[in-house]
Amino acid sequence: MKKIILIFAIIIGTSVLLVAQDFKPVAGQLAAEVNFTPLSTTPIGLNYLKARYNLGDGIVVRIGVDIRTHSEKSEPINEFDPDITDEQKMSYSQFGLYPGIEKHFGNLERLSPYVGAQIGFVTKSSKSSYTDNNADATTESKGAWLNGSNRGYTSIGLNLLAGVDFYITRNLYLGTEIGFGFNSTTYKEVEVTMGSTTTTTDVKDSSSGIGFTYNPAIRLGFWF
Repeated sequence: MKKIILIFAIIIGTSVLLVAQDFKPVAGQLAAEVNFTPLSTTPIGLNYLKARYNLGDGIVVRIGVDIRTHSEKSEPINEFDPDITDEQKMSYSQFGLYPGIEKHFGNLERLSPYVGAQIGFVTKSSKSSYTDNNADATTESKGAWLNGSNRGYTSIGLNLLAGVDFYITRNLYLGTEIGFGFNSTTYKEVEVTMGSTTTTTDVKDSSSGIGFTYNPAIRLGFWF
């Protein structure tokens, strides 16, 4: 009886060990990923929502989505009459999309190095208004806030990537990644309207650059 129990224990232990060694995902699995900075006050964070899908044969497609909105409303004291409050509104919205592809290679048990490419597209729009209740007049801006901050823009870029995933256990990994690529940003025209008069305070302009990119946080992900 003891021999039978021992044999079953060996079979079960071997099976568990074999399963535990199957660290990497298979075709059809989906991963979610966050930034991991264990020594900071907020160890888990996001630049934007990130997901990966394993097509098999070392091919992984990836997507990132960034949706942000922000609005402020205040009632500052009128500079000419301290008994009157004015009304100030400021808001912006931002949308980003980051599709990409990875090619994983090597036959290592826990490490999965890869190369890939990713396109980035981001657009941001801003507006604000200030109502002077003493003069009963409203000033509005489009393309940036009246104080000049939060300029609207459209940006597009292409990055070549190299990275590695290290599997702590089955489907759970830590990773790092660097990139090299090109980015071009076009800033939107800024218009300020006072009553029936609209003035362009900043015209469209653009900037571009090429260089390395690096996320200092550790990538933490899990395949489902």
